[in-house]
Amino acid sequence: MEQDIVKYEPIIYMDKKEPFRLKKIGFTEYSEDGARSSSFNRAFDFGNYPKAARVLEYVYYLDYDIQHLYDLEHIWIYVDKNGAVVGAEGSYHGRFLCAYRKDNSSFDSKRAVARAEIENKSHVVMYSQPGKHAMLASPELMWIYPELFTACDRLSGINGLDAPERYLEGIKISDEDNRRIAEYIKANYSFVPSMEFVRYDISDGDYVRLQDLQEMIPGFIKAELDKLGVDYGGQVYKD
Repeated sequence: MEQDIVKYEPIIYMDKKEPFRLKKIGFTEYSEDGARSSSFNRAFDFGNYPKAARVLEYVYYLDYDIQHLYDLEHIWIYVDKNGAVVGAEGSYHGRFLCAYRKDNSSFDSKRAVARAEIENKSHVVMYSQPGKHAMLASPELMWIYPELFTACDRLSGINGLDAPERYLEGIKISDEDNRRIAEYIKANYSFVPSMEFVRYDISDGDYVRLQDLQEMIPGFIKAELDKLGVDYGGQVYKD
C-alpha cells in the first residue's frame, strides 16, 4: 500500500494566491465493488469504470476552507488488476465529479473539460478550486460554481466552524465565538483568485493512514480554536 501512495499520487495545481496549505493527506484503498468510503458519504461503483479492480482514496485535510474552519477534500483513483489507471474522481462541495475515463474517447480534453491529464501513466493531474478546494479535472470546470469569486471575498468566513459531528466530540462553542471565527477568516484570508495555477509541492511526509488522519482532526480543530482564543467547552455549536 505504501508504494501505491506515491506511485498513484495525484498531481495538484492550486491558485497562485491560494492562502491555505494541505496539512495532512490520508490514504486508504477499497477492493470491493459497493464498499462504502469511511470518510465520505458514498459507495464505490466499479461498474462506472470497466476493468476497475480497486480504488485508492486520497483524503486532503486543510485547517480552513475560505468560508469555514475545517476542510476535507478527496481524490479517488481507480486501478485495474494490471495496475493501470482506468478512472478518477474528485470531491465537489459534498458530491463528486468524474475526472477520467480511460475507455471513453468522448471525454477527450480537446472536446470537453471533463478528462484530466495523466503524467507518467499513473499520476492524474487535478486542479483545486481557489479557497474552496474542490478537486477538478480542469480549471474551466470551476466556472460552473456561481460563487467562484464571491466565496473568496464577500462571502468568506460565513460558516465559522463547520465540521462533521464525528470530529466535534468535546468541542462546543458559543454563537459569539462562531462569529469571531467567521470574522477571523474574512479578515485574514479573503482574496481574489488569480485563476493562474501552480503545481503544489507534496512530500512523502505529508501522507498518513486515513485512520490516523481521522484521529488527528479533532486535535487540529482544537489547535486552531486555541490559536483564536476560543473556549470550545462553551455552548453547543449550531450550524
